[in-house]
Amino acid sequence: MSRIPVLAQELRDRRRSLLWWSVGVAGWILVVSAMYPTIRDTSGISELVSQYPKNILALFGVSDMDFSSGAGYLAGELFGFVIPLLVLMLTIGAGASIIGGAEERGLLDLVLSHPVRRRRVLLESAALIVVLALVFGTVVLLSLAVMDPIVALQLSVANLLGTVLGVVLLGITLGWLALVVGALTGSRGRSLAVTGAVAALAYLASSLAQLVDALRPVRLLSPFWYATSGSPLVAGYTWWYAGVLLAMAAAVLTVGVIRFDRRALSA
Repeated sequence: MSRIPVLAQELRDRRRSLLWWSVGVAGWILVVSAMYPTIRDTSGISELVSQYPKNILALFGVSDMDFSSGAGYLAGELFGFVIPLLVLMLTIGAGASIIGGAEERGLLDLVLSHPVRRRRVLLESAALIVVLALVFGTVVLLSLAVMDPIVALQLSVANLLGTVLGVVLLGITLGWLALVVGALTGSRGRSLAVTGAVAALAYLASSLAQLVDALRPVRLLSPFWYATSGSPLVAGYTWWYAGVLLAMAAAVLTVGVIRFDRRALSA
């Protein structure tokens, strides 16, 4: 038996879908990046974009749109909404299905019939989510590294690394939440519902905080605030935000380890 049976098996089972997911994400990034010179050189585009209502931009996670630079263009077209959504689809979907989905299908008892402790199953499942998020981040970095010299995006390496780090940690945090909810409820559907609701509320709290004064304190509870706020691709990532995201993720996983060890599995 592999020393990491759960992680190794999950990676084997998901390798093909992960490959095609990576190809799709890379393809989308390449297409959007390739459109930049046309958008940049279109007469009047900056004036048109500047007239967009601020509340509409906020809903898409963009504080300002400036298509005159590659960073501003990608911040609006990719990193404000699309890239965070894609990483969450990947990690939340995996987190909900690994334990919660396995229990629904009656497969979790089979896994636990081996000499492996519950907390090891949970921790290896958490490691899988980290791997998925890192693969996603690597695909994003490599895709933009390829397109940068081709279409003259002129991206700051530090800003790009910080932006991708925030997205990866966002995926891990909410992916671990989905994993823990699935492990504690034994239901993939409940995990998706709870984590999806949390993600939506957290996104709105972060996005609308700049428009609604009452939400400004609430934004500090949102992982999106620490991952994507302030257009980090343009202005630079606030690096200590990564520590907050890690603390959030660790707190969620710690609760999961403690409670999953004590929980009675469904028959």
